[in-house]
Amino acid sequence: MATSRAQDLCPGPGGAFRIARDFVVEDAALGRLRHHLLRLTTVGLSRDEAEDLGELGRLAFRSSDIAGCTRRIRDRAGASRLAVALADIVEHAGQDERGPVLVGAVLGACAGLGSVGSDEGASAALLGAVGGAVVAAARPFVDRRMQQEGLAVYLGAED
Repeated sequence: MATSRAQDLCPGPGGAFRIARDFVVEDAALGRLRHHLLRLTTVGLSRDEAEDLGELGRLAFRSSDIAGCTRRIRDRAGASRLAVALADIVEHAGQDERGPVLVGAVLGACAGLGSVGSDEGASAALLGAVGGAVVAAARPFVDRRMQQEGLAVYLGAED
C-alpha cells in the first residue's frame, strides 16, 4: 500500500492560487469585507478579531485615526498572529492607502486557504497578507509607469 506525503495532500502554488481566488470571488459576490474576514477564521483569525478588523477598514477608508483600533487588536489576550500582522501592515501604510492596503492584505491572506488542514495555512496567510498589501500599495504606481513607458518597454529585456 502506498503512503502519502504531506506535499501530495496540499496543492501546488497554482492550485493554491485557484482555491484562494475562488474563495475571494465567492466572498466578494456577497459584497462585504466581513465575509473575507470570516473566511480567514480557518487560518487563525477569531470572530472578534474579524469584527475589529472590519472596524479598522471603516476607519482606514475614512482616513480616520486608527491608533485605538490597532491597539485593541494588538493588545487582545490571545491575539492571532494574522490579526496583529494585518493591523501592523495598515499602520505602516500611508494615510491615503490604508483602506486599499487592508483589503489587499486580507485578500492576500486568503492564500493560506489553499493550505487549510496543514500547519502551513497560517504562515501562508501571513505571507499572503504582506504580498497582497504590497500589490495594493504599489500597483497604481507600476500601472502608471507601464502606461508612461509602454508595455513593450516595460516587458523588454533592454535597460
